[in-house]
Amino acid sequence: MRVRSSKRPLAVVLIGLVAAGLLAVGLSVAAPVGAAAPLQLTFEKQSVVPIGSGVWEGTVSGDVDGDLRTVLTGCNGPNPCSGTIWNVEFDWIIDAGSESFTAHLSGVLNNATGAVVMNGTVVDGYLRGAQVHEEGQLVNASTLAFAGTIQVMPSTA
Repeated sequence: MRVRSSKRPLAVVLIGLVAAGLLAVGLSVAAPVGAAAPLQLTFEKQSVVPIGSGVWEGTVSGDVDGDLRTVLTGCNGPNPCSGTIWNVEFDWIIDAGSESFTAHLSGVLNNATGAVVMNGTVVDGYLRGAQVHEEGQLVNASTLAFAGTIQVMPSTA
């Protein structure tokens, strides 16, 4: 007669150890004590008339609600503002009362996909010095309308 050993207790122990390990990893990457949580915002904007003027207006919502104005301040590369990939710089001006700020961002606009990704810093106003990450997508080519997300990460200093 063959004796069967149950593998269930071993599986329960292994699952418990993996869960404890994941919890420990999660705790080790938590924000430093005293650091503010990142602000999560969504935005919608479209080019002001004349279309292609380098200025967009719209709104932000989420952890901060307000009006948005973005201004193209630079377009660099082998063929500035032409071709598929543009290296761009923008000032993002968010008018939200006591939480108003201006951030200077730079990154890449892919004209084939309509995707844009930029990073930068809050240079004036609320959370000055915070790091900013933006991801957007062209949603209407005729009005040069974009929608996306902004994450503002306050400094820990």
